[in-house]
Amino acid sequence: MRTYYENKTPGYFDLKYIRYLPIDLKRYGIPATTKKPQKPFYENKLVGHILETIYRKDEVKSPLGESIDELFKDRLGLIRSKIELILLQLEQRKKINQEILYRIDQDSCKAQSLIFEMGYRVYRMDRDRLTLEKTKFDLEGQKRLEEVSYFRDTGLLNKDLKDTLIQYLGEVQKGKIIGLEEEP
Repeated sequence: MRTYYENKTPGYFDLKYIRYLPIDLKRYGIPATTKKPQKPFYENKLVGHILETIYRKDEVKSPLGESIDELFKDRLGLIRSKIELILLQLEQRKKINQEILYRIDQDSCKAQSLIFEMGYRVYRMDRDRLTLEKTKFDLEGQKRLEEVSYFRDTGLLNKDLKDTLIQYLGEVQKGKIIGLEEEP
């Protein structure tokens, strides 16, 4: 037992002086007071994929006199990795979009709840009501901007994916001409 707990039962101060923390610490920018185990930086799928590809390349190092077949296989492997990275980026962008839209919807619901809590004042157009209505319109504007941004980002990634797939099929055809049997 600690010295300042001598006259009290264990847990007395812990129950009396509980620190209030918002549920979603990340959203409010408040650092957590309890230390959570930190995830390693490679928990990100993109970073994990890149590191895995690099480590795989380091293990399969061959002498300087590589044959044409090995060069084509390396090139095909590189293009495959690029395709996988683009697909992972598309997946992550979709998750980010869903999270942002969910948070905007949450904020819109909170604003609507505040309007409902106004009671009979809801039928008057006072400053508070107008502020809440303006907040709802601003949130809808943010939602539209996020949807446009998502469309633009995924459009660019889909264009990169299409170009990379064309490049991959071209390399496969070149490999077939040379006699390299590589499955697409």
